[in-house]
Amino acid sequence: MEDQEKKDQIFSYAVENFKNGLNCAECVYDALIRAGVLEVPSETRAMCTGFGGGIGLSGYTCGALSGAVMANSAIYGRPDPWAVPDEERGHEVAARYYRRYNKMVHDFEAANSGVLCREICSKYDDWHSKDRKKACLKLIGAAAVMAYEYLQMPQEEAFELPYGENMGEMK
Repeated sequence: MEDQEKKDQIFSYAVENFKNGLNCAECVYDALIRAGVLEVPSETRAMCTGFGGGIGLSGYTCGALSGAVMANSAIYGRPDPWAVPDEERGHEVAARYYRRYNKMVHDFEAANSGVLCREICSKYDDWHSKDRKKACLKLIGAAAVMAYEYLQMPQEEAFELPYGENMGEMK
């Protein structure tokens, strides 16, 4: 299957999932499983349940972004942080692993004018409106495709990504 066909399939699965009542994080994560891109036990989908509506409808980090991060972490996360010596453990995750996710957040933010569910959905007076649901359908499909694109990035390449804005630069 060509790369664009795979992206189209993932987008379609994510949209179908939303139409069938999955939350935004579940939609992204499950679309990747269904497309055969994310080879994890399907039961791991349960990790996504709490992330809908910006974590339990609180309006914080968009669940679609959370699902994309979880999918990438399932493949590229630290398999055994305890194997890293104590004095290196905290530095190692920031120096290497966080780069992939930092870039994902900034790419998502640029595409959606924010990362918080409440910011993204603020232009809709009613959470239950068709217009909000249509907008979320497109956002969820695009987030699933973004997750797929990042899953295609080799770990060593991700370790070299430049950081965008990050907490490590706070004064």
